[in-house]
Amino acid sequence: MRTTVLLKDDLVAKARKISGQKSLSGLLNACLADWIAHHGRRELERRLAREYHEGAAEAQSALRDFAALDKEHWPTW
Repeated sequence: MRTTVLLKDDLVAKARKISGQKSLSGLLNACLADWIAHHGRRELERRLAREYHEGAAEAQSALRDFAALDKEHWPTW
């Protein structure tokens, strides 16, 4: 895809130095790939946190259910 963008020279210079990319196209593609990977990880972390919290609520419910069973006069060994 061809496009025209205006980039700050100092940012491009720093990015080239860090990335080791020689061409501007290579630099921009590497930056986009890193950005996508970073944001993909953030979304995954959000989803995992949500699932963890939902699972914790289910675990608490199961603990309450088993606590009630523990009070059913089971013999002690």
